Amino acid sequence: MGQIASTPLWQLGNRELVTRLTAVHRRILRDYAEYFDILSEVDGRGAAYELGYSNTAALLVHTQNISRSEANQRIAQATALHDVKTPTGAVVEASLPLTAKKLAAGQISVGQVEVIRKFVGSLNHVEADKVALAEELMVERAAEDDPNALARYGERWVRDIVDPDGTAPNDDEPQRPERELRRHIFRDGRMEFKGRLDAETAALFDALLAPFEKREADDTRGYAERGGDAFADVLQKAANCPDLPTHNGFKTEVAFTISMDELTKSVDGRVLPGTRLTAGEARRIACDAHVLPAVMGGDSKPLDVAVPAYVVPAHIRRGLVLRDRGCAFPGCDRPASVCHSHHITSWLRGGPTALGNLVLLCGQHHRLIHRSEWEVKLDGGVAWFTPPDYVDPARTPRRNHSWSAPNAGLHARARPCSSPTGSQLQANRSRGRPIALKR
Repeated sequence: MGQIASTPLWQLGNRELVTRLTAVHRRILRDYAEYFDILSEVDGRGAAYELGYSNTAALLVHTQNISRSEANQRIAQATALHDVKTPTGAVVEASLPLTAKKLAAGQISVGQVEVIRKFVGSLNHVEADKVALAEELMVERAAEDDPNALARYGERWVRDIVDPDGTAPNDDEPQRPERELRRHIFRDGRMEFKGRLDAETAALFDALLAPFEKREADDTRGYAERGGDAFADVLQKAANCPDLPTHNGFKTEVAFTISMDELTKSVDGRVLPGTRLTAGEARRIACDAHVLPAVMGGDSKPLDVAVPAYVVPAHIRRGLVLRDRGCAFPGCDRPASVCHSHHITSWLRGGPTALGNLVLLCGQHHRLIHRSEWEVKLDGGVAWFTPPDYVDPARTPRRNHSWSAPNAGLHARARPCSSPTGSQLQANRSRGRPIALKR
């Protein structure tokens, strides 16, 4: 084998080449076993939270450039293959100890690990000895079957052995209403959707549409067109409802009943008196909230309540939405309607509420910026984010390319400021871009 490994690939015969390929594959599997061991420790001790991330999956997305679903899958595999120590000190034993040994020996693939994990996880209502038997049977079969064949073997044969009766029905558990809604937005902004509703919600839906879809005199609309117009009318009515949790993109009203100095100077992890919020969380919420200043007496009774003021006025938010169009964090495609207005320099520390100090961030990345070592700055109207050194040792600034061409910010900085010509206005209209007129 050593001679084969040192021989150039072009000098190897087909058998030797495949042998070398298999040897490298087994080495990769052993490295994966070590990877899951380390990942289990990272997740168990809560390292991601200490570094400012909400969970381990969010940390993996940035440090390894993998999708959220793949990150969650890897965490689930690591948890199943290794003992997990909880924050209270208790140890949860691995559910797949035999599979872990086979992976460490390079005798089972990661795809097979996932098949075994899902199958064993579906047996949580079965006795422990039968679960162990199921894992043993699946691991033995893994030497012959690819992941798809192994999954079929588990469902057709192993389940009949360890769980012939299946899961017992639970009559006490209320059945979840059957509701689904699938949406697809086209490039021009139109939306196509389909779904289904349970009987009760369907009756409510019909009742809401009925007053708006009546045929009017000389009405040439068909049934489907009248239904679409009625649905649009109902949505408009709902948007104007004062009980909505948000209005025009602004958050719920927040009343500060502690001194501004205390809020400003408190360390991020300190829980504010009388609340469940830390100072850092309160500062994040105050970035984009309807702030209600209040002076409280010694017995916590309000002595004076000022006129509420929006931290980010409507006209500034409109400009912010036109500029950023959505969450500005690299790789995020969340639209502006669900984003917060983040002060780059906190307004609690004197940062101005102006476009040059604001950036749109979705809730997830707003929390990340406040909790972690990520940094953000504006350059020519483009938000650039500098990652921590454990994400990128070089700390190279990044930007979001989801909302514009990759070099749009560079072109914007290079162009002199001038009034658009008639041909430029027409070009902007044809592309559907906002038109800025010089005053």
